[in-house]
Amino acid sequence: MIDRMADPERLPILLQQRNDLTQKLFDRPYSSITYILRAIFYETLGFPDLAAGDAYRALLLTDEIADGSFEYHEQALQTYTRDIADENLLDELGIKTLRGRISDEDQGSRNGCEAVISTDKGDNLSIDDDIVQQLRLKCFACLSDYLCQCGCLRSAYDFAERGLQLDPGSSIFLDHRRKAIQRYDSMLLEKDPNWTRRTNNPREELPNQGHARRELYPWNDHEPDRFTEESLLFLDREIQKVAPKCEVRAISLPILKSSTQSNPSPEPSATIEQLGLFAKEDIAPHEIVLQERSPLTANNRLHDPLCDACSAPLPPISALEEPLPTCPDCDDIVFCSQTCCSLATTLYHPAVCGKPDLEAIAKDPSPSAATNALYLLLLGRTFALAETQNIHPLELTETKYLWGDFTPPSPPEQQHARRLPFTFEDNILAPLHLLTKMDVDVFVSLAIADTWIISTLFAKFRGVASARMDPRTGMPEVCAVHPMWCLANHSCAPNVKWEWSGDIKFEARGGDDIVEWGGRIAEARKEGGIKKGEEVLNHYCDVDLGVRERREWAAGALGGTCVCERCIWEEDAEERKEEKKRRDGEEVEGTVMEGWT
Repeated sequence: MIDRMADPERLPILLQQRNDLTQKLFDRPYSSITYILRAIFYETLGFPDLAAGDAYRALLLTDEIADGSFEYHEQALQTYTRDIADENLLDELGIKTLRGRISDEDQGSRNGCEAVISTDKGDNLSIDDDIVQQLRLKCFACLSDYLCQCGCLRSAYDFAERGLQLDPGSSIFLDHRRKAIQRYDSMLLEKDPNWTRRTNNPREELPNQGHARRELYPWNDHEPDRFTEESLLFLDREIQKVAPKCEVRAISLPILKSSTQSNPSPEPSATIEQLGLFAKEDIAPHEIVLQERSPLTANNRLHDPLCDACSAPLPPISALEEPLPTCPDCDDIVFCSQTCCSLATTLYHPAVCGKPDLEAIAKDPSPSAATNALYLLLLGRTFALAETQNIHPLELTETKYLWGDFTPPSPPEQQHARRLPFTFEDNILAPLHLLTKMDVDVFVSLAIADTWIISTLFAKFRGVASARMDPRTGMPEVCAVHPMWCLANHSCAPNVKWEWSGDIKFEARGGDDIVEWGGRIAEARKEGGIKKGEEVLNHYCDVDLGVRERREWAAGALGGTCVCERCIWEEDAEERKEEKKRRDGEEVEGTVMEGWT
């Protein structure tokens, strides 16, 4: 792996190499060999998650080459035929043609090509079939290696097993399988030095939840500088549409640490520039501060009566004076109003209209999968918005200015605080399946559907999306991204409360709505409302919880442990309380000991 920060002068060269490989994929979108080469380069750059994404696309194309009934067989086969004519290209992957193997045998080398498989029936494959099998083995080797690096150990183990089915006894796949088990064993032994394995089937114990670097990729030229005068003017124009008494400003906020670090409180000088929402005139208690509707919504219920555009509950049929608007070409696509119907028709619905295979994707998931299902559905809505409006997914108004909690390129020892949850199923397999069902060619559409674009969108969704829980199950059933709403920063003593049903609203707190806590600010602000020049403060968790529970709930959206004034005060109060208990216990123990002397 290359340490890009240790030699920053080399970064432009590395980026050019990456861009050259990407351009080759634009020119030859069905080249499995180029995908493998870029996968290897991504891993060298320190992005095993992106490398796994490319290796899987290479595997899909290898299957397309081999099976004449597949959709892209002809294109993949033509590209493959051109690629294998260049033996230098094959040499880069350690793959040899029959001519190269015969040459090795003439030189007395029986094992000159490790990648060539042997079978019980003997080496009776044609040249084409032989190379395809070598490519497939290379894909399995890459996937088992890169997914293990990401921490997706069960998926890594499974791809090693698939490699062993093709090439029994392969030292590469045996080693990859062993590494997945050893990595998990090391994790458990670190937690409990006395741990011992209790099953003869280690695969069943392997975790599938890994992590990827949450980084603003250096080749991402779609991410704006949110603090330029141009950006602030644009955001101010947008905020006037939904919050006319507010304005957007740049603000310095503390850099948050992860909950695993011993002291979550930031250093006095450790700050980061962020955006915030401020009152430009007085706002009275209980006054509506912001009201925003977004088309970037999703719900994971298959047949629940919800508006397709805004995800608001539909009124009961008995309460309707006239039928609700629907899409005549789709089953069960209903809108709560003509406004939402028009919004959908203009912004996103044409991209998914009349595609019934999309209907059940990520719907009615298990409780453990509910959150990731919503993020996947937000991804689908984003691509529908982009296709309908002919805009890059990262250039949409709904996504462009979202905060993604990105970590700038940094040495590995500084990367632990900014990680994105990652699994093969959720971050590679499911997005490609979704796009395929939307009739998107995931190879030709690489410029808008590359793995790094999907990862960037997931990072943004995890940083700002709001959710509504099903009161019956307690599971998240609806989520949305409101780009203006999410400009308001978090506090566990917020001055607004929010409600979402169709539109999302901020209402200034007042009276009994004011959050009570032991700090001095609470005493000074009992009147409620928001004064001119004060920041509008939102909340990303239940403010009635204790400080430890609040921090746990908000950490995912904040990117670290909350250090608002209320949390700092209550953390200090708890520590003082614990210290008093400890001292009282020592005094009681001392008194008992004196009684024995």
